[in-house]
Amino acid sequence: MERKVGMIPNFAPQFGEQLLGNDWGKLATYPTPANIAVVKEFYTNARKIGDYPAENYFGYVRGHAIRYDPDSINNFLDTVWAGEQCQFALCMEEGTDFDDVERVLSVPGGHFQRNRTGSVVNIRRTDLTPLAKYWMTFSHANIQPCSHVSDITLSRALLLYCAIRNLNVNIGQVIADEIRMCANTTNNKAPLGHSSLITHLCKIARVDTSAPPFERPGKAINEAYYRQYFGVEEAAQPVPPRRTRRERGQAQSQASAETHEAEPFQMRDMYMSLIGAQLQSIHRVQVATAEMIVGMYDTPPAHRWTMEEFHNVVAWPEDQVQGDKAEAAEASAMEMEEDNVDDDEDDAFEDAEDEEEEEDTDDSSD
Repeated sequence: MERKVGMIPNFAPQFGEQLLGNDWGKLATYPTPANIAVVKEFYTNARKIGDYPAENYFGYVRGHAIRYDPDSINNFLDTVWAGEQCQFALCMEEGTDFDDVERVLSVPGGHFQRNRTGSVVNIRRTDLTPLAKYWMTFSHANIQPCSHVSDITLSRALLLYCAIRNLNVNIGQVIADEIRMCANTTNNKAPLGHSSLITHLCKIARVDTSAPPFERPGKAINEAYYRQYFGVEEAAQPVPPRRTRRERGQAQSQASAETHEAEPFQMRDMYMSLIGAQLQSIHRVQVATAEMIVGMYDTPPAHRWTMEEFHNVVAWPEDQVQGDKAEAAEASAMEMEEDNVDDDEDDAFEDAEDEEEEEDTDDSSD
């Protein structure tokens, strides 16, 4: 579901400049509750069935023709597209300077992930700058819906690059292609993208969208969202160089071997000892409970246990350890206090002796 997106002048004022520079102001503010029944019917009728010829960017909802072609979407978004070359489409077809893309999108040390042949595959979300992450969240909500956001695919990364660079992008074409792709996907569990936009297009075509159920827009993307998820210090944090999977495996194996060489069985012995003590405590509970029940029926009644006596007999091993520690600490404190008293008495005694020696010295001098 789409989200409303706010400007973040206190953190990244350039986002607002880039958004308005691309003439995408309404794209950030239009989301309203979507009619789920209407959206489902739209996607059902927009799907291409077999080899049956279907008109591009065209569907039906309750007898009304719904057009979601690039011009219709641009008109709704109040975006003027004069037919110039779309730089995003050009980058997808002919490629681009990926070093410059990395400089624009990534923090120092971040880079594209490549396959064995050296071709660019994706870029990790953790390698993006806070501004690029904000654009990514906006794009995944309102332009190119996506549920997997750990890795940013090449096409999505290039769209972020074009948006930040203020390159010409036919946003209506991008969204129309995304809707068509969603309509013809083979994944039945995929979320239905652009629900609010489709509801608006159906309403323009005079489809009744007033009956529930509705779905509200997602959590707004604004300064609070930026502060919570991206932060202002993150941009200054360098990304440590990544090690290969083999290096990480060797480091982990070496650390594990060192740990086992140092104390191979200590933790296991402690664990088994604790289990044995706990089992003994459970046995004592059962025996003590049986004795108490039998004692209740004795004539005359046998000795009745107090809770303190019962606890001392059946205490859980951890409680016993804590009790022993407390008693030891108390005893140690008492010993320290006695030592301090003894030291004070010794000091007083020594002072008295010194005074007597001084008096004797004075008497002898007289």
